[in-house]
Amino acid sequence: MRKPLLTLCFIIPSLFAFGQDFHFGFKAGANYSTQSVNNLGTAVKSDYLFGFHAGAIFDVDFEDFSVQPGIFYSTKGYKYNQALSSGSQTVQGTVQLNYVQVPVNAFYKVEISRTVKAYFGGGAYLGYGLSGTNSVQNTKSDVSFTKAIDGYQYKNPDYGINGVIGAQLSKNVIIDANYSLGLNNLSYYQGSNIRNRTIGLSIGYLF
Repeated sequence: MRKPLLTLCFIIPSLFAFGQDFHFGFKAGANYSTQSVNNLGTAVKSDYLFGFHAGAIFDVDFEDFSVQPGIFYSTKGYKYNQALSSGSQTVQGTVQLNYVQVPVNAFYKVEISRTVKAYFGGGAYLGYGLSGTNSVQNTKSDVSFTKAIDGYQYKNPDYGINGVIGAQLSKNVIIDANYSLGLNNLSYYQGSNIRNRTIGLSIGYLF
């Protein structure tokens, strides 16, 4: 994980050095997340889970485009169905994962009117899992981000790519939608593949 962090530490300060204008702001919104799960070549059905994200952003402006790094607290996870020991019924379980996430996105901006700019673009993100829970009926257990003997466990870090589309209103208010595609296999087990997938809706304010 050191190499991606060192790269971000080098890139982000250089953006401020070459940018024509920059703003600091806050951004928050809803997550609609799931996981792509595949065990030994068989896809496991997973449903979407509502969550949230909140954090700080830095918007570095270069006239028609901008670069926007940030740091967020973000929840991810998914819902699944688990068969009871009798085999005749299933119950729904929920895995919720809590991350610190650092995205870096680049946007192309199009002026729609004097007060509205549309933007679209994308980039990459790096996430580090802090904690999580696995809930089935009235039973809740912790999720580990280190290899354990049993229970739910995930690798760190999570990283992937983003796609974003949105609008900037009156220079200060931003509203956007994004999709994050996790690229790292988060499973410790051979033959198993787990990757995060997240849809997000956000609103923010730039100072």
